[in-house]
Amino acid sequence: MVYKIMNSKFRIFLESAIISMLVLIIGFSLGLYVESNRNDKIIENYRNYEIQALDLKLQNYYYQIMDSSSCDMAIEQNFQFADDLYLTGLELERFEESNQITDELLREKKRYSLLKTELWLNTILLKKKCDASFDTLAYLYAGDPANSKIVAQQKIISNVLRDLKEQKGNNLILLPVAGDLNLGAVELQKRVHNITRLPVIIINERIVLEGFQSMEDIKKFLSLI
Repeated sequence: MVYKIMNSKFRIFLESAIISMLVLIIGFSLGLYVESNRNDKIIENYRNYEIQALDLKLQNYYYQIMDSSSCDMAIEQNFQFADDLYLTGLELERFEESNQITDELLREKKRYSLLKTELWLNTILLKKKCDASFDTLAYLYAGDPANSKIVAQQKIISNVLRDLKEQKGNNLILLPVAGDLNLGAVELQKRVHNITRLPVIIINERIVLEGFQSMEDIKKFLSLI
């Protein structure tokens, strides 16, 4: 009788151990699978960024040599590129919120910020070349703020700018750029506009607004209201 009780307890212990081990193995395998997919996604984005960066450079060369007859086509292409990059930024933001900041993610943010800065410079060139009337709005934000108050403030600003972009459509190019990643091209723009604090909004390369601004406040400085 005692032997049967001990045998029963041993069987229960063994079954529990096997179940625990299976759960551990499944959890570990799932973690590896998720991490592998994440790394594959980062590698895929990296390759896409390389192509986009080359595309932007070639567009810049073309803007310099084209004549006014190509302006409408160039402006349309520039808006399409800006919209595609903006959607990429929203995906990157969601990915960042659901994961810790890793070296891979930080490098991806830097590549994205450089692309947006290059697009910004291309847009400035295109506006001058074609005497275009659309507005540009560069939003320089803290990419890794330590202050929770700034985090909350930037979320509100992002929502306001997203709504503004939806209202203005192809009358406005919105360029969100992380301004604290020690990127030379971004730092140069900060010095040009005398920016020492983030977040800021730069409208048409002339008006600099610090901190939170309502949609109506921003609209006052747009050429197309």
